[in-house]
Amino acid sequence: GVVAEEQRAAPGANIVALHSLARTMPRLAARALALIASAQAFYLPGVAPRDYMDSDKVEIRVHKLSSPRTHLPFDYYSLPFCRPDNLVKQAENLGEVLHGAVIQNSPYEVFMGRSEFRIACRVELTKAQKITLSQRVRQDYRVHLIMDNLPAATKMIAEMADGTKKDMYDRGFRLGFLGSKDIPGTEPTKPYVNNHLRFIVKYHRSDTFPGSRIVGFEVEAYSVKHTYEGQWDEKSPKLTSVPLRPDLAPMLAWSNEIVYTYDVVWEHSPIAWASRWDLYLYMGDDQVHWFSILNSLVIVLLLSGIVAMIMVRTLRRDLAEYNSVEEKEELLEESGWKLVHAD
Repeated sequence: GVVAEEQRAAPGANIVALHSLARTMPRLAARALALIASAQAFYLPGVAPRDYMDSDKVEIRVHKLSSPRTHLPFDYYSLPFCRPDNLVKQAENLGEVLHGAVIQNSPYEVFMGRSEFRIACRVELTKAQKITLSQRVRQDYRVHLIMDNLPAATKMIAEMADGTKKDMYDRGFRLGFLGSKDIPGTEPTKPYVNNHLRFIVKYHRSDTFPGSRIVGFEVEAYSVKHTYEGQWDEKSPKLTSVPLRPDLAPMLAWSNEIVYTYDVVWEHSPIAWASRWDLYLYMGDDQVHWFSILNSLVIVLLLSGIVAMIMVRTLRRDLAEYNSVEEKEELLEESGWKLVHAD
């Protein structure tokens, strides 16, 4: 009787299950379509090219401060630079996330195709900020920026052994320099800060895609002691040091205030987007990072020593057990995998 009741109940249960499945199928189909649509709209920075139309905003992000002397990186905003209203961390690719890079937004406003001069901000320095800024300049720190997943580079002209000249590039740009007799308007050994940046953005256009693609990001850094009329007006400051001239005095790092400015220059380039990283193969920074090499060697030796110590202790314990008298008597009663050696 029980078996008959179960057989009669089974068709009803199957009908209920089919009915619930029929109701959930439209929901599953809708979710699958939504996932497909989102996957088609997903953009992976650095892998797929991005097309910019005229007057589109191009983001410039700040990365870090690094020095070939100390090998100790610092956060960009650890120095008295211009800050945006809201700081946002923006890692562009998986490599930056795994590397632990702190990528943040910047106050620089750059628009596609617009060559213009802008005032970033005016910063009043405290005594501690003056000391820190002067120290970073003396330690030869460089500033690293990122545009469209491309790191900023400084162009140099190097003379080869055969007398020919070749374009070389360094990542980032110098925070400042020390004065010398060879630099007009400077006092020897005093630190000067580069407070004016010229962004040279190279773009590529083709009939195969709309708009323009960024294929190069160069920065030229200058030190200019800006002057202005009357009191500083945040909304419409009036600089008397514009346009920039070679006779302008450089900006001392030990100053009460610093006015930061920048201008943008757009240059058409025949370089395709797929080849835009080729210029970074000609980097001029050939200094050996001894600190990093020594750190890696110490870690490898330490881990190798730990593994060797564990293996030696394990082998000694096993040999001591096999050579003991009591173990020899128990060998006759061995079972399991230990009997394999006797086969």
